[in-house]
Amino acid sequence: EAGLLEPYRPAYLADLHGWSVRQYAMSGNMVGGFYTSAIGFGVNEDVLKKKKLPAPKCWADLTDPRYKGEIETSHPASSGTAYTILAGLVQLMGEEPAFDYLKKLHRNVTQYTRSGTAQAKSVAKGEVGIGVSFIFGFENERQQGFTMVKSVAPCEGTSYEIGGIALVKGARNRDSALKYYDWLMSPAGQGVGARANSLQVPANRTFKPDARIPTVDSVRLIKYDFERYGRAAERRRLIDRWQREVEALPK
Repeated sequence: EAGLLEPYRPAYLADLHGWSVRQYAMSGNMVGGFYTSAIGFGVNEDVLKKKKLPAPKCWADLTDPRYKGEIETSHPASSGTAYTILAGLVQLMGEEPAFDYLKKLHRNVTQYTRSGTAQAKSVAKGEVGIGVSFIFGFENERQQGFTMVKSVAPCEGTSYEIGGIALVKGARNRDSALKYYDWLMSPAGQGVGARANSLQVPANRTFKPDARIPTVDSVRLIKYDFERYGRAAERRRLIDRWQREVEALPK
């Protein structure tokens, strides 16, 4: 929207998953999809067991008064993760029902963090029993030895992100940028993420990804409208409404 990017349509589009290719089509080849991951819950089974609480399976479960003070999520004004949650619930439920839901959820939220990935650490440390964030973060904690952490894909469906890759218009080092871009989208570049414990699903489908990466194949993904909900004006409108109607409420 700000005119800062230049279009680039790689010759290797056939090597990429459909969700990546759709980003090129939607953006006029300004932005491609580099990786994807789904929103879900992370639970600390030890904490929930100690407090005699069941693990949530659905969005609806999170508004149960039994979970008051036991849920951590992030703030949509500072976190892209939280905005993905907000915009996803609006698309899943409809805007009015989604805001009614978020008001009920607010009563149970202990804090809205600036970071959208902080929830995985908080759940792993036992600071809260439930976190709402990207599933891969909770899976990473579990694989780091916090075996009491489990991830849950909401039964009603959920939103997801597509990490964007793009070229900056008028860049001084365009040739180097292109080399890096093409390497990053190749099997060699796409495999680096998992080796650094960044367990998003890679866009390139011509190689076997790390087995630790949680698949989205079994997750009920909504038909996320990246074009509409990626617009700056729509993002600002939803966040402003959330701050007025949800964040301002007493706990």
